[in-house]
Amino acid sequence: MSITIKNKEVLQSYILTTAKYDFSVYEKRILYRIIELNQNLIEGKKLNDRYQVNSTLFKSKEYVMPISAFLTIEDSKTDKNHSRIKKALKGLQQKIIEYEDENVYRSAGIIFNVEINKTRADNVTFYVADFIYQTLMDFSKGYRKYELKVAMQFESIYAMRFYELFSAQKTPINYSIEKLKEMFGITDKYKENKDFIKYVIISAKKELDKCSPYTFNYETIKTGRKITSIHFVPIYQPQFEDEDIKKQNLNKKMSNRWFIPKNIEDYLIHNFQFTERELNNNLNLFESVYKYFSEEETLDFLAEIREPSSYADNRKGFIIGALKKKVEKKFEEIYLK
Repeated sequence: MSITIKNKEVLQSYILTTAKYDFSVYEKRILYRIIELNQNLIEGKKLNDRYQVNSTLFKSKEYVMPISAFLTIEDSKTDKNHSRIKKALKGLQQKIIEYEDENVYRSAGIIFNVEINKTRADNVTFYVADFIYQTLMDFSKGYRKYELKVAMQFESIYAMRFYELFSAQKTPINYSIEKLKEMFGITDKYKENKDFIKYVIISAKKELDKCSPYTFNYETIKTGRKITSIHFVPIYQPQFEDEDIKKQNLNKKMSNRWFIPKNIEDYLIHNFQFTERELNNNLNLFESVYKYFSEEETLDFLAEIREPSSYADNRKGFIIGALKKKVEKKFEEIYLK
C-alpha cells in the first residue's frame, strides 16, 4: 500500500518551523502526520478508522496509524520490509528536544515505545511526551500554514524545510548561512559556502519550482569577499495551489468574523490591544473557541486572565496560549475521556 493524502492546510508552530534539527525525509513525513492528527483533534474532526490518538495516564499521547501513511508508490515497490520507516521511527526516538527555563529542564525523544503490529495491516503505535505535544501545538509565537499533500511529496529534506519557511511568506527575508546550517542541523557539513548554496539552496529551489505554491529567488550577500548571508525573495506560484483549498480560504475570508462575536472582538482590541490583522491570524483558534464555549464563558475567561496577562513579557502571546490550552482541555474532556 502507498501513501494516500486528502489534501488540507496544516498549521505548524513557528517554534518547530525554525527549530534546530536534522531529520530525514521519512522522519519528517511521520512528524507531518503527527501534526495533522493533532490539528484534527483540536478542530474536533473525527479520525479515519485506521488512525487513533489517545491520552495516557501519564499525559503522553498514544498514536496509532498505518505504515502506508508514510509511503509513496515507489516506496511500496522497493521497500517491502519497511526498513526506511523502521529506520525513521528509530531516528525519531533518538532525536532529543530540550526545554529549559528558570524553573525546569526537560528533554525527551520525539517519540518513544514504538511497536509495529504485523498482523494488523502493519499498524504502528508510538507515544509522544506531553511537553513535546505542547511544543508541536504552541502557536503563541506564530505559525506557518502549508498544504499537507505538497509537503509529503518532496524527496529532499531541504525542500521540506524551505517550503515550511516560505509558505505564505510575503516579504523578503535574510538568513545568514551559519543560521541556516544551524537550523538544518548541518553545521559540520558543507565547509565551503558555495557547496551549501549548490547542494542545499539550489537543490531545494529546483524541487519547489516544480510543484510548490511557494518558492523563492535569492541573492548572496558578502562580507568582504566571503558569502555570508542569503537574501530570499518569496515567490507565489498559484498554478500549484489546490483549487479546493483556495475556495475554502476565500469563503472563510468572507465569513471569518462570524467566529469572533463583536463583544469579544471589542474586549480583545480595547483591553489587550489586538489588531484586526492579529485576530485574523488566529482565526483557527477563535473558530474552536466559538465551537466549544459560549460568548459569556469566553468573556468571563478573558476577564479572569486580564491581570495575570499584564505580567507577561508577551501579553498577546499569553492570551493566545491561554485560549489554546482552554480549547485543548475542553476537547480532551469531550473526546479523550
